Amino acid sequence: MVGWQKSTDIAVDLGTANTIVSVDGEVIFNGPSCIAIERHYGSDKVVAIGKRAKVMRGRTHSNLEVINPLSNGAISDFEVTKIFMATLISILSNRVSSHPRVGISIPQNLTQVERNSLYEATLLAGAKEVIFIEDPFSAAVGTGMDINTSRGKMIVDCGSGLTEVSIISLGGMVTSSCTKVAGDALDCAIVDYVKRQKNLLISKDCAEGIKIQIADISQNAPNTNCCVYGKDLLNGLPVGFEISSTDVRAAIMPCVQKIHATILEVISSIPPQIVPDILEDGVIITGGGALMRGFREYLEDKLKMSIHVSPDPLHDISKGAMEILKQIPHSSFIG
Repeated sequence: MVGWQKSTDIAVDLGTANTIVSVDGEVIFNGPSCIAIERHYGSDKVVAIGKRAKVMRGRTHSNLEVINPLSNGAISDFEVTKIFMATLISILSNRVSSHPRVGISIPQNLTQVERNSLYEATLLAGAKEVIFIEDPFSAAVGTGMDINTSRGKMIVDCGSGLTEVSIISLGGMVTSSCTKVAGDALDCAIVDYVKRQKNLLISKDCAEGIKIQIADISQNAPNTNCCVYGKDLLNGLPVGFEISSTDVRAAIMPCVQKIHATILEVISSIPPQIVPDILEDGVIITGGGALMRGFREYLEDKLKMSIHVSPDPLHDISKGAMEILKQIPHSSFIG
């Protein structure tokens, strides 16, 4: 009797803040890009990954470290990235055949050294084949765009580590630009604002919660408050305090303006033949930043064109990566 194993595709949206892994279109892992590693007696042991690892951040002892493999869209630690990918694939061991094909959606600014490192890490983790798909293409396909048409399409992917602005036509990149001013930068701006204006220290996770809860850059947005906890920089004591949406707007607007400037940079380099396409179809924004209240209206006012928010901005890249992976023929493999 001849045995055989079904080849299964795995799509990975490897983001700075969040990683989504899907198998044949079904999401199997969706969690923070965090891994908790215990270093003891010269060996590394994976303690947790994803949400379980993130809640440990800032609460660990000297032998336990919580690490993000990516920072601002770049690989921050090659060895940890290898461990992270191996752990992800091991989680899927009961759902996939041995030696699956892995498609990874990556930021377009990853260097060749970083790409080679990630490629080798994924092969060592058990993949039979590794295919890289750049985020703008994954995001565009995930939103439902036809990237193979001659009609120019503009997409703004506001992620955690990067904001990537791209014009796509005929299956290729016409022009693009990216900035490290993205979701993480907004969180850091809130931390800095609270430190400067209130002499209080809050965690980056706390700042992210504030952003999600009350951030609104609409000009006429009602002022709302939320209660958070921090550390008084004058006496070191823990305190509870209120922060307003007006405070948050003041903190993050310089970052929003930098994102706007990056979009303008790409628009200014659009070939004249594509200008009518963009004006008629507008711009699609995706990624977590697309959910920020008032962001679409702000861009429409500044750019004087239609801005459309993707219906599912948090999952566009993972959906698009799987769709693109399905269209790529399998290479010959004996295993």
